[in-house]
Amino acid sequence: MFILEAAKCSIDIDPIVPAFTSMLVDAVKIIVPLLLVVYGMIDLAKAVMSNDEKTMKEAQGKLIKRFVYAVVIFFVVALVQLVFGMLADASGGDIEKESMISCIDCFMTGDNCARDK
Repeated sequence: MFILEAAKCSIDIDPIVPAFTSMLVDAVKIIVPLLLVVYGMIDLAKAVMSNDEKTMKEAQGKLIKRFVYAVVIFFVVALVQLVFGMLADASGGDIEKESMISCIDCFMTGDNCARDK
């Protein structure tokens, strides 16, 4: 029951929690893709140093896959943030659903954290 009430933002939540969660989401959106690309570049550099054609081809494939994964991770997180932001800004409908969507948007983006009591 407590988790459901927290999801609806009907309980008082310390403002640090949504700010930390939003910062964590932004960090995942930036750091994980960056690390994937860097690790792919390191693998490619090792393969180039070895002067083995087969190893270089495998490293190129790994780099391309990791780059695609990085782009997907970045855009999936950004798309989820966009969808929840648009849902939170939508007017009308069920008040309980609106408050829950606004609460989720608050945790995802750090916006729409003010609520009327």
